[in-house]
Amino acid sequence: MRAQESRISVALVGHPIYYPYEVWDLGLDQLDMFTEEVIDELDVIAWADGDRNNHTVSARTGKHSWGAAGSYSEIVMQVSSNVAGGVGAVAITAAIKVVYEKLKGRAQGESWNSIPSSDQAIGLAQDRIHRHYDVDVEKLTVMRSSVDAVAQRYDLEFTHEDGRKFGATVGAIAGMPSCTRVWAEGFEPALRPIPVPPDQES
Repeated sequence: MRAQESRISVALVGHPIYYPYEVWDLGLDQLDMFTEEVIDELDVIAWADGDRNNHTVSARTGKHSWGAAGSYSEIVMQVSSNVAGGVGAVAITAAIKVVYEKLKGRAQGESWNSIPSSDQAIGLAQDRIHRHYDVDVEKLTVMRSSVDAVAQRYDLEFTHEDGRKFGATVGAIAGMPSCTRVWAEGFEPALRPIPVPPDQES
């Protein structure tokens, strides 16, 4: 299926049962590729440092008719990276940029067509942190916010009321205002909660 709205995420993880070290998100409109083709492109990232890294890719597609009809796809890749910021992570980051630039070239546009306002960038970053780290955005406080107008990029830092710190870059790739990078700081990634089977929910 070629979706009208596509969101692609690449997460660097120590293991799929843990929260990621960092996540790169990209939202695209009218991506002229089938979901299977996008997955094939993402496979390049698994080979970024010259060897095949452990990875998983999942895809979810669907249609909606809520006000306006449309189709969407969500593709999530998790790729192993034992040390955030290490040589492997640098190679993976470089591969993500190449793949995302190629995907953008096959799309009609992005979910954000121009650099967002400061408030919009903060909201976008909080949404991504919530999505990937299960953090209540109401408990996040902005500690630093800076904008590079030339690169069209915001760099943000947040602190959680429990002391955890998170970082975000909105416009993480030059010329792609909707591309975000979020990461956790100052603590080892924690185990994800185990989903409760529906028949055991209270």
